[in-house]
Amino acid sequence: MASRHVLRAAKRGLSRLFSRSGIEAAGGGRRWDGASVLTAPQTATLAARGPAQARAAGQYINTPFGQKIVEAWVSALAGKGWQARSQHPDTATARSLNETFESLVTPLLPLLVRALVRDGESFLRIQITATGAIRLRPIPAEQVDPSLSRDLGNGSRIVAGIEFDADDEVTAYHILPEAPGAPFVTYKDAVRVSARDVLHIFDPLFPGQARGLSWLSPVLLKMRDRDEASDALLMQLKTASLITGFVRDLDGSLAGFDGSTEGGALNVALEPGAMRILPQGADVTFSTPGQGMTQASEFLRTQDREIAAGVGLTFEALTGDLTQTNYSSARVGLLDFRRRAEMLQRQLIEGQFLRPCWQRWIELRALAGEIDAGDAEFADFRSVRFVPPGWQWVDPKNEVEADARAIEAGLKSREEVVAGRGRDIDDLNDEIARDVARGDGSAAA
Repeated sequence: MASRHVLRAAKRGLSRLFSRSGIEAAGGGRRWDGASVLTAPQTATLAARGPAQARAAGQYINTPFGQKIVEAWVSALAGKGWQARSQHPDTATARSLNETFESLVTPLLPLLVRALVRDGESFLRIQITATGAIRLRPIPAEQVDPSLSRDLGNGSRIVAGIEFDADDEVTAYHILPEAPGAPFVTYKDAVRVSARDVLHIFDPLFPGQARGLSWLSPVLLKMRDRDEASDALLMQLKTASLITGFVRDLDGSLAGFDGSTEGGALNVALEPGAMRILPQGADVTFSTPGQGMTQASEFLRTQDREIAAGVGLTFEALTGDLTQTNYSSARVGLLDFRRRAEMLQRQLIEGQFLRPCWQRWIELRALAGEIDAGDAEFADFRSVRFVPPGWQWVDPKNEVEADARAIEAGLKSREEVVAGRGRDIDDLNDEIARDVARGDGSAAA
């Protein structure tokens, strides 16, 4: 009988042991009560897209951090502009293509990146005007009808204004004639536009995600609370400058003070250097509204670090606070940020915007007769590479010396180093050649 009880106790112990040593992320218990879960990310992102976009726009317009987050990413991804480098064998033709294309896309790039970060996605429609010119028209995210979702049969469907075929390829976008809320807006049915003439730029978080989600989504609630806490501290500082004294008057003699009486209360002004002997039993106390400000400021710094981490920025880039930063820590933070920015540059700016826009632009120019080329020569027009904006040097002297040694050791090419500075090596070589020519001419003179 005793052995049976011992066996049951051992089984219960093993059961508790195995339940504790399992995967805690899938466990139960009170510690997980109220925890957020995401069981259907595709549906959840579609449902959250609109509210998150509106709240992010409010934070961008009304708060310093919202403005800084968006503009910091615009500076990192767009910078001073991308350079197009046509690979056409004819130098004059390549330069003409580069200059024309850059004049089209450079003014639009900050606007598109700003929408990408704030709204989570940006749209660009390629149109032919009545005069035959090619027009690149940015479209607000809400103008691609988010309420339009239906099954088209045979595997085709429309999800939030984007039409997919049976192979999950985007075939068209359903665009409203005017953006909701625009002045003089007329509510009409969305117009179906071929996917060849619309560019949709967004960073998908989950496979199968149809629409983008604001990059500020992880920190929107925390930013709102942080902004309210900052306002509360500001009000506390304003009241802290109003020092108030309280006089305990036990015998009703006004403790020997003189002043103006209002409603049975005596208002006494403080004078520098004044000394007052109070009657027996009377005393004076002062309010101390400024207590706890140091701890509150440190708490806000902690919140700022969490916000910076949530949007992929460094604490220094978000706040501009360099008081606790040295050269080594600043460089490590910048390198980590640059790796992420370079990834997004290649995937989003070049992969989803510049390269497909170039290909469609060349096709439309060929259809308009502006480019007269056979199949073999047409490939020369389509061939292109893009040079992203370069990064500012953290330590110019050491970085230039390191690049020069890497070139000498064969670890890097001049073209790679020049491209990393946001320049094109052909332009640089031409400039150096002109400098040499001018130097030779002056020497000969």
